[in-house]
Amino acid sequence: MRRAVAEKLRLSEEDGFGMLEALGADCAGAVVLLPTGERPGSRARGEPRPLGDGELVGMLKDLPRDPLGIEVEPDGVRLSLGGVQDKLVLVRLPSGEFARPRGGEPSTCLLKPENDRYAGLVANEAFCMEVARTVGADVAETQVLTIGPFQCLYVERFDRARDRAGNVERLHQEDVCQALGVLPAAKYEANGGPSAGQVVALLRRLGSRRAAVDVNAFVRAIVIDFLLGNSDAHGKNFSLLYESPGVRLAPLYDIVSTAVYPDLTGRLAMSIGGEEDPDRVDLASWERFGREAGLGGQLPRFVRQWSADILAAAAECSRNAHSEGWYHPVIDAIVEICRERAGRLAAADD
Repeated sequence: MRRAVAEKLRLSEEDGFGMLEALGADCAGAVVLLPTGERPGSRARGEPRPLGDGELVGMLKDLPRDPLGIEVEPDGVRLSLGGVQDKLVLVRLPSGEFARPRGGEPSTCLLKPENDRYAGLVANEAFCMEVARTVGADVAETQVLTIGPFQCLYVERFDRARDRAGNVERLHQEDVCQALGVLPAAKYEANGGPSAGQVVALLRRLGSRRAAVDVNAFVRAIVIDFLLGNSDAHGKNFSLLYESPGVRLAPLYDIVSTAVYPDLTGRLAMSIGGEEDPDRVDLASWERFGREAGLGGQLPRFVRQWSADILAAAAECSRNAHSEGWYHPVIDAIVEICRERAGRLAAADD
């Protein structure tokens, strides 16, 4: 993706500062990077123009060679957003129509089309996010949309909000790796990245009045990831939102069952009680994690009950996927993984 962006901008792939000059007007969070003397929004010209269906389909077709849907015109799209999946970064208008974020305007949503390499990836992520939402987790807003021949996952950016006048505001965020000063190449615990215990300590250290709420939400999130087979829940897939009066855990995002794809590693991005192999994670693993993170001795009992709730939610969301028309067989595979892991925990002794 970086190489394709560099070619589009006629820059060297290694020219990070050149890319920031071209694309830094709409980064993740509230960071805006502009040439000297330029102010945010100074290039915006009038109201965004809604995209027609044909234009949107054309942009989705071009994503492999035109990542993010960037433009190089003087008042074109200027944005920088990480990740390895193809994604179209857009503004969703109050009418529900889509538009390009022009001249450094803040984008508000992503469209992630189906991936040829990983069958059912859209349904996979939509399902996992819906399961998390059903059990009460705070998650980014998602929806499965069909746009021409493309099935896409629509994702609202949680680092954007609208004020009372309808203007889009940037909310500052940083992922856990950034908060801990860990480079992206080390995002996995095995490579020196954050452990689950370190994330718990970070949430406590921030001194937020809602630290206990956020610690609880994070622990629930790693149980959800484990049950659904998401081994890629690393330090860049958890973020913090900087809001008045303090810092809080951001809504969950990018929950995908990686276990359903045989060519992806099964090793957990963050170990559970020192165990990286999900097939060896048991209640004793959760007990060790609880002790290491200062969560007390009741964590295994909580995990067992929580697992049953997640399994019930998975069955409900599978039925909903059928009735709402976005079912894919990958969902059955995820439910089976969830059933096996929940059953293993239910059968274990405290």
